[in-house]
Amino acid sequence: MQLTTFDSAGTPARPGVLFGDEIADLGACAGGPASVRMLLQQPDWALALPALLRKAPRVALEAVRLRAPVPDPSKYMAIGLNAPAHRKDVNLRWLMREPKLIRIAAGYMLAHPRPKQPLFFAKATSSVIGPNDPIVVPPGAEQVDWEGELAAVIGTPLHEAGVAAAGAGIAGYVIANDVSVRDWQTDNPTSAGLAKSYPSHGPLGPWLVTADQFDPHDSQLRTYLNGTLRQRGRIADLTLSPAEIVSRLSSYCLLQPGDVIACGTFAGTGWPAGRFLRPGDSVRVEIDGIGQLANPVTAHPATDRTVITLRSAPRV
Repeated sequence: MQLTTFDSAGTPARPGVLFGDEIADLGACAGGPASVRMLLQQPDWALALPALLRKAPRVALEAVRLRAPVPDPSKYMAIGLNAPAHRKDVNLRWLMREPKLIRIAAGYMLAHPRPKQPLFFAKATSSVIGPNDPIVVPPGAEQVDWEGELAAVIGTPLHEAGVAAAGAGIAGYVIANDVSVRDWQTDNPTSAGLAKSYPSHGPLGPWLVTADQFDPHDSQLRTYLNGTLRQRGRIADLTLSPAEIVSRLSSYCLLQPGDVIACGTFAGTGWPAGRFLRPGDSVRVEIDGIGQLANPVTAHPATDRTVITLRSAPRV
């Protein structure tokens, strides 16, 4: 089943279920949920869906705008360096171009020679956007990068859950693009979350495929920049599986229905090659069994000329 969030003709965003070229409008049902997150908060939500679907009106997919499947998660968590190939992206040419990385890596290794826990971080929920929404390049940022990822969406409260319970607690999966401002990320070793939290830097979509219809171990991720393949990786090759990631995270915090957990990116981001996102670019992330998430890249509406004008305005 594919859960969606959509709007049309200026109406508020509401939840739905995709059926071919139509969407069953759950929000239009009497007693229906106001959002996908509210649906997931209901006990036995999957068992309640058939009754809602029988009375839900249908709307044409081409007549609506798809939003992020869960546009309002209470938490957006992620893991770094969870793919061996992504770790191998580090090379001498890259380090020579980014000397800050040498200092950060050396300092981290000296302070944490054998870390026991994965590199987890939180991404601001205000960064979330949906399919076809623009990724905005912040003023002054020169190294805005893409990171195609699979993300799990939590379907039941989880705390200190084992791997099996964590896997059973995943409602489904979406495609994520963990957009990252590398200039900010290298400024401070603790700033990873801030460097990934700018508004519009959390694309999610195109819909949530429920866990019973998606096998994360039997799918491949691909990221394209302007139609050129940049990333390719098998979800099965991640160091920690989605269930293992969720289990580890639940040891530290209570995971709630609708929370989004990004599972790590693969080799082929722009950072090692020195190719970053520019206005006019288009990024598309595909995952077998889910679909594709495409977003254009735009400049920030503020311009240098506007800044200069404001700074040079006479005092009154």
